[in-house]
Formats: sequence, structure tokens, C-alpha cells
Amino acid sequence: MKHTNAIFLFAVATATVIASGLASGATLRTVRDPKNRFTIAIPSTWSVQTSTASRAPAVAAKAPAPAGHLPDSLDVITQDLSAPITPAACLSEATTVMRFSIHNWTTLHEGATTLAGMKGYSRSYVWRSGNGAQRRSVQTCVTLGRRAFVLVGTSENTPAAARHDLVQIEQIMQTFRPVTSTLPPASPPPPGQTPGNR
Repeated sequence: MKHTNAIFLFAVATATVIASGLASGATLRTVRDPKNRFTIAIPSTWSVQTSTASRAPAVAAKAPAPAGHLPDSLDVITQDLSAPITPAACLSEATTVMRFSIHNWTTLHEGATTLAGMKGYSRSYVWRSGNGAQRRSVQTCVTLGRRAFVLVGTSENTPAAARHDLVQIEQIMQTFRPVTSTLPPASPPPPGQTPGNR
């Protein structure tokens, strides 16, 4: 309960600061995960797709982009695991997925971080898209019991984008709020038994 209250108080204390720090004139809208596991505030000009599929981001948001340019983006992936893991172990699992998705990348920084008042683990890296465009991403994992959250923000790999666009994406990531009332039980139910049924 104390941990839940700490998250709530941090959210109240920082919401105004984060909103004012975003691009001038940006209006945020709260997006809720279809399975009610988290919320996140996305600029109203961004397009948002939600999904309940296990292998797709629960929320995928994209900024408007000029013709011929890839958009800035933010994906939030959520997974309930068989046992609790640390944020660092979560990021290690994400590395396996990256080997199949983007194949190669160069890590710029990796280490412990804080996301919305929660302990996390983050990696900043550069890579090339399928069309050869230079991209720069920040990937952050936070875990609550058996539930793991992975947030991946991506922009162009240019000095200007690193100074502005990626900073804005990281500010958006700080609006992430887990819904602690829907966390899974500490241990998964036995095979053939769903939570609440005995």
C-alpha cells in the first residue's frame, strides 16, 4: 500500500511539470491500455493504436511526420510473467526480441533509472530502419510483481532530434502510470484455473 501511495503522490506532484515541459502548445490526452493495466498521456496531434494481442504493443503512438520521413514514436508493451523479475532482467529479455526485430544496434548508455517514481532500467541506442534511416531509441523497463512494462521511444538520430524530439518523448514516457488495482496475483493460478474461480 505504501508503494502504491508513493506512486500516486509522485504522479500528482509531477503532472503539471511534465505537461509544461512539452513542446509549446502541446495538448495531452490520456490513453488507457485496453486491458486497464496503465495509462499514459500522449500529445493530441499524435495518432494512437491500441491492441490486446500478446505480441503487439498495448499502445503504439506516432507523431505527425513530413513526407519521406519516419515519425517519432512511442510503444508500450506489457506482459504478465510466470514469476517476478527485476527491471534489468526485463531489459535483458527485451534484448532477445531486438535481435529478431532490428537485428543490430549500438548501445550509447545503459543503466538504472527512474520512471514516474518507479525503479527502472534503461538503454539508449542507435540503429538503422529497414529503409536505411538512422534512428535513435530509448527503451525503459519497469516491473511490478509479475507484470513487466517496456516503453520504447524513437526519433531520428540527429543532434537536433536528440536535443528536442527525444527529450519530448522521454517527458511523455514520464506520464506513464500503472494501474496497480489490476496487477496479477503473486503466483499464477494452477493450469485450468482462472483467478477468482475455485
